Order: sequence, then structure tokens, then C-alpha cells
Amino acid sequence: MNYTTIAVSAVEALIENGPTIVADVKALLAPIKEGRAPSDSEWAFAEQQLDAANASVQAG
Repeated sequence: MNYTTIAVSAVEALIENGPTIVADVKALLAPIKEGRAPSDSEWAFAEQQLDAANASVQAG
């Protein structure tokens, strides 16, 4: 696999997972805007979603 193919696959995966990543960031910003730290469950959910998105990006 050449570098161009790898780069294209990575960009495609980021585009496909972009909405999930943005939603997770927004979910973590909500409690911060409310003046509180994210709860354990909010952190766990965000980490789970971001881990899944990362795995998808890494898989290309």
C-alpha cells in the first residue's frame, strides 16, 4: 500500500466519523458550559464513542 492510498483512506475515515467526533465534543462541552465537570457517565460515553471512531479511522 502506498502513502497516497493510506492518506486517502485516512481522510475518508475521518470524514465518515466526523459527525460522531463532533457530537462527542459537543456532549462534553455541554456540562462545561453549564459550569460543571462532565460526569463519569458522560466521560465514559464520550471515550467509548471516540475509541470506536478511532478504531474505524485506524482500520482505514
